[in-house]
Amino acid sequence: MLKKNLFFTLILSVSQFIFPLITFPYSSRILGPQGIGTVNFIDSFTQYFILISALGIPTYGVREIAKHRHDKTAMDKLFSEILIIHIASTTLFAVIYIVMALLLPSVNIHLNLVFAGIALMYFTAFMVEWFYGGIEKFSYITMRSLGVRILSIVALFLILKPGSQPIVYYLIIVLAAAFTSFLNMINLRKHVTVTFVGLTFKKHLKPLIILLSSALAVSVYVLMDNIILGFIKGDAAVGIYATATKIVKIPFALLMAINSVIVPKVSRAYNEGNIDEIKELINKSFAFLCVVGLPITVGINVSAAFLVRSFAGPKFMAAVPVLQILSPVTMVVGFTFIFAAQLLTPMGLERPLVRISVIGMFFSLIANIIIIPWLSYSGAAITNILTEILVAGLCYYLTRKHIDIKFDASIFTACLIGSLFFIPIAFLIHRLNYKLIYLDITVIITCAVCYLVYIWFFVKNIYLEDIKKDILTRLSITKPVGI
Repeated sequence: MLKKNLFFTLILSVSQFIFPLITFPYSSRILGPQGIGTVNFIDSFTQYFILISALGIPTYGVREIAKHRHDKTAMDKLFSEILIIHIASTTLFAVIYIVMALLLPSVNIHLNLVFAGIALMYFTAFMVEWFYGGIEKFSYITMRSLGVRILSIVALFLILKPGSQPIVYYLIIVLAAAFTSFLNMINLRKHVTVTFVGLTFKKHLKPLIILLSSALAVSVYVLMDNIILGFIKGDAAVGIYATATKIVKIPFALLMAINSVIVPKVSRAYNEGNIDEIKELINKSFAFLCVVGLPITVGINVSAAFLVRSFAGPKFMAAVPVLQILSPVTMVVGFTFIFAAQLLTPMGLERPLVRISVIGMFFSLIANIIIIPWLSYSGAAITNILTEILVAGLCYYLTRKHIDIKFDASIFTACLIGSLFFIPIAFLIHRLNYKLIYLDITVIITCAVCYLVYIWFFVKNIYLEDIKKDILTRLSITKPVGI
């Protein structure tokens, strides 16, 4: 069952990697920096209200439903209580959202997007994705998500045309959420029955508030840069910045995939008191991060112009330096995932993580307010990377207080050396007299091939050797060659 769930989780992660490569290049060329910026500016507010109105339910619901999944009566009661809390909270914060939109001129001019965002809030509440996670219906979640995403792509190409307003693009996102909610509610009847008898709500409030506090603190420094940038520099600046962040976050799906594999194993090992297994798992995760994250960081840097031009179009070329500033974020966030998601959370240290998130939140707010008026979207990028470094450092400090984890620094050094060769390779290839697009593609292919050869034949690491042997075994090669 574990392998099956991980298989579907990995498929879902890969789809999250692929689909933006299809949708964003098209939508960005249709809407331009101003239109993309407008959607991202309002959606940042919407995502805040979705997060607040959820009250930590996406995490709490999974945990509680999993505890009661074999007791139908208790599960029906629990599900009904959580769903009613979510709907009531969504209604309250939808009203607050409308009032805020009417009072803020920068938001008031986009009321059509705000009302679409409020609809998105309700559809998100009725998705009850936490329930399907709690009963471990990962195959259903994956297949449904793939189907809805494919339909969304079709709708995007059929409906969004040159001259379309941002509301058209946003409504496609909202309709995808509506269709997901509809499918989930139809399928829900097979698993649970809504009841209004004997419900109690008070017992849920304290754990929900704790989870919400952490989620809010994290979201401030993840989403606030878009909002502050929009207020100070306008929608077009948000469009440039959002483009760079969209590109740099695409590899995050790979990090989430390795998390889905490592976290359950660490949780089990911690419950069993097997510290040696925990250390081995974390070092495997660290080796994976170095092998994948470092070439992504350097590769984004040397190919930033090509990525922006291909992904968003020539109107977004101002995003190139922003993308280069943000390029280390994959590695930094990867470190945070190792310490926070793979170690601290399984160890039950959520409260200290909340404090770290709050520190990151205040640092981000202050730095954005100081730097954005001076450096615009580049300032938002600088604040973003500095905040992530601060949070990763604090998570590392907290981890070392509870468990002695020592990483193999040699794998980091080896992968960094291999990645830095991208710079002279790109320099030499760009001196050739060919069309720019051919040169850029040649750079990426050459760097990738050289790096893979270097890693396979010249880098020695116990955890990397295990990965190589596993690959060779799956390819039915009995004798590892060149290892």
